[in-house]
Amino acid sequence: GAYQLPAEMQQTYIDAASVNADLVRSLSIALRASEIKLLDAPSSDAAQLKLFNETSSKRVVSVDSRGRARESTLSYAISFSLSGPQPVTGDVFRIEQQDLQIERDFLFDPEDVLGNARGESQLYEEMRQDLVRLILLRLQSKA
Repeated sequence: GAYQLPAEMQQTYIDAASVNADLVRSLSIALRASEIKLLDAPSSDAAQLKLFNETSSKRVVSVDSRGRARESTLSYAISFSLSGPQPVTGDVFRIEQQDLQIERDFLFDPEDVLGNARGESQLYEEMRQDLVRLILLRLQSKA
């Protein structure tokens, strides 16, 4: 769905370590759905959305009697900030660095190794989509 984002974001450049990362692609699609024009290069008259410190990790929470992992916690985190000119006053519009982190528990089935890999991958994809929604909601709250 579309979000009501700050007017200062009408033209936005996404500054990320990898512009081809899955999270950046998902965020770009969501921003375009909200009628934001995305630029390929930074511009003095456009907002700059910085994405950094993207990390994903897996932590074993419990093991079985043979010492094999049974339950893990998957986490996905990212930091972002936004800055750009305000069209009316010419001042700088800024949203300071915000850190977001999502965690999900994952139960490992030793009988279904391939299914575990698919399930883990699917959980990371769902967390990535949740992070995109959280970023957009945080930006919308500043509109």
